[in-house]
Amino acid sequence: MSSPIRDPDEVRRSARIASTQILVASVLGSMAFLAFCALRVRYPKIYVANFNHLNRSHHSLSRRHLPSLPAKSLFGWISVVFRVTEAQVLEHAGLDAVVFLSFFKMCIKLLAVCVSFSLCIISPIRYRYTGYIDGPDDHKKKQSIHVYVLWTYTLFTYVFTLVATYFLFNHTLHVITMRQNYLGKQDSIADRTVKLSGIPATLRDESELKKHFHTLGMGEIDSIVVVREWNNLNGLFKLRRRILSRLESYWVEYLRANGYSTSDVNNFRPSVGASYNMENGVESYRDVPDTQSSINSPTSDSRSVSPQSVHGSVIDRIVEASGSSPFDDLDHRPKTRTGFLGIFGPKTDAIDHYTQQLSVIDKEISRARTREHPGSSTAFITMKSVAQAQMVAQAVLDPKVNHLITNLAPAPHDIIWDNLCLTRKERNARIFFVTLSITLLSIVLVKPVTDLTKILSISYISNAWPSLGAFLDAHRWAETLITGLLPTYLFTIMNMVIPYFYIWITSKQGYTSHSDEELSVISKNFFYIFVNLFLVFTMAGTASLSDGKIANHLAQSVQKLSLFYVDLIILQGLGIFPYKLLLMGNLLRFSFRSLFWCKTPRDLLKLYQPPVFNFGLQLPQPILILIVTIVYSVMSTKILSAGLLYFLIGYFVYKYQLLYACVHPPHSTGKVWPLIFRRFILGLLIFQLTMVGTFALQKAYYCATCLAPLPLVTMACLWNYQQNYISLSLFIALRSIENGHTETEDAETVVGTTKYATVDEQREFNTTYEYPRLIDNLDGPLIAVDRNEMLLINSDGILERKPQIHVSEWD
Repeated sequence: MSSPIRDPDEVRRSARIASTQILVASVLGSMAFLAFCALRVRYPKIYVANFNHLNRSHHSLSRRHLPSLPAKSLFGWISVVFRVTEAQVLEHAGLDAVVFLSFFKMCIKLLAVCVSFSLCIISPIRYRYTGYIDGPDDHKKKQSIHVYVLWTYTLFTYVFTLVATYFLFNHTLHVITMRQNYLGKQDSIADRTVKLSGIPATLRDESELKKHFHTLGMGEIDSIVVVREWNNLNGLFKLRRRILSRLESYWVEYLRANGYSTSDVNNFRPSVGASYNMENGVESYRDVPDTQSSINSPTSDSRSVSPQSVHGSVIDRIVEASGSSPFDDLDHRPKTRTGFLGIFGPKTDAIDHYTQQLSVIDKEISRARTREHPGSSTAFITMKSVAQAQMVAQAVLDPKVNHLITNLAPAPHDIIWDNLCLTRKERNARIFFVTLSITLLSIVLVKPVTDLTKILSISYISNAWPSLGAFLDAHRWAETLITGLLPTYLFTIMNMVIPYFYIWITSKQGYTSHSDEELSVISKNFFYIFVNLFLVFTMAGTASLSDGKIANHLAQSVQKLSLFYVDLIILQGLGIFPYKLLLMGNLLRFSFRSLFWCKTPRDLLKLYQPPVFNFGLQLPQPILILIVTIVYSVMSTKILSAGLLYFLIGYFVYKYQLLYACVHPPHSTGKVWPLIFRRFILGLLIFQLTMVGTFALQKAYYCATCLAPLPLVTMACLWNYQQNYISLSLFIALRSIENGHTETEDAETVVGTTKYATVDEQREFNTTYEYPRLIDNLDGPLIAVDRNEMLLINSDGILERKPQIHVSEWD
């Protein structure tokens, strides 16, 4: 075959667009990175939020002994995070965090090998026989590729597939081994509990169900909790939260009107060295007050407070005031109207009005707790040992379909109790609504996605808008901006906005645990970005698919969009990842929520909640980037290199967030790996199909035929995983449980005087599967908070000091 010379104008255009994207993305990323380094030092309570006194929870306690971050150095944190080992991540952040980061480590190793092959072998051969180092970007005319290059592509399609499957199975074994060792050491209530669903009406009682289990000989039962129809109790608690929120708002308004602050701003305002893992790894209560912030704050106290008297100062002043003069003798009692929406009707004392409502609802809750609620078809059965629970979870208990179905139970803190009380009819209705909504959205998004591809073509712009086309032809910088950079930014914006809809719609589906909900979000979001933002986007430029030559059309589109994808990966890696460090959502929350919605001490505690790291938001896009990189691996060295850079930066960013900045409350015990495995296999199949189409376009039918075994080998790998590996990814082997408790004491997580085998066992300590609404305290309004104390008003109107509450990450 001939060796065509590429159009010099097209070469220069491609280089110009790529270099411009690198420059723009580097500037954007550098600005975000420098801003983060400065803000981290200035506001550590925002960026190291897990470890301050406002968030004393299993997160702060488990990560207390992480390497300390320097409090005053702008860039010193980088080396600290870099030196944190996988064992430390496992010990302090848990199994899910390690599995997530293992995906990035696998991608880095795989792409590093592929880049080495591409730079040392593929690119020199391609340059020798075609005259260019990287794959062609000129699609205005059909180009032929030299036969030697085509056979090189054939060979390295095999090589890259084998290298990919090697690393995939290698890391799968690593994850499984780590998972078995990690979970085998645990003996928490969650590890000993199974969830039983499909319980017939005759067994929906603890005693009857226990007798039935004894007849099956499934082992010794520790406890049984039958989930009952507590929907009315759920409704009462939702109403109570609304009343309590209004009552607390009026109490704060009342106290501030009389000169009493409800929180010491210096205890909450971010200041240097005010968190765990800053400086010497301990919290300093002698921080220098943020004077400017205190002056500007509406809740600041004008009186100066010495460092020795800061603790409890706000609460002490309120308690002292209540003792010397009753609150009802003070002025400025807030008023409200009792009519519709608080707009109509006579005025009344707001605090008394909502206090009476709270009293009424509390009495109704107390009565509802004593009523007999009918049992549902779900129960939690806690066995005496982990081994018994693992066997029960894998057993078939009943010959009838959908009767007595067992699964490993989610951790107590992971359960969504409101959804657990749903009937089968309600749950099926929700599933139908969610499925219909996702289907309609996918159809609606086809049009804007296909329109986005047209912006890449200046000829389409010239036909649709002649004056703009003429302007772009006359001004190269404008052409670079509109056809080269703008589509990648629009693509990125779509990929950032739409996933939040999937998070919301999944929360309405009725999942019974946050971990199941998160895994579903991963699947939905990946479906969206893969189908709408990859397949539809990639195939939109083809004339027709009616001839059935899908591989040919896919190859044509992949070659046409190579420049777009390299620009996209550069933007995501260099430009967007540094903004993830900034935690823009958390930063905006502090800016706007503190201004408009943060009115009460409870709001202030929620404001300082650490941001939740959501796998459903963060994982699907890297999987798609890996698929795109693999698809182009043989044809484009620059996309391979950009992909490697993307995963290097992403690994470091996510490592910092999972350890120091965010929390991950769902406890899925590493079950995200099977989702990664299957989608990786899908990417390999698309890669092989694309290469077959590429050879068919070049009429290299022998090369295409030689690739025929590869899809079969890839599917065999998937079959092998499903047959031999998946059970170890979902359950704990009995031998792992037997060996789990022989670990040395050094491997245990020590918190205070209590020792835990793992951080996940630590956070499940002292938890039960009892319905929380039956045992939750009916505390009165929270009117002040300071350091580790909070001040409430009980039902008798008496002030009560309590240890500070921990606000749930899901509130």
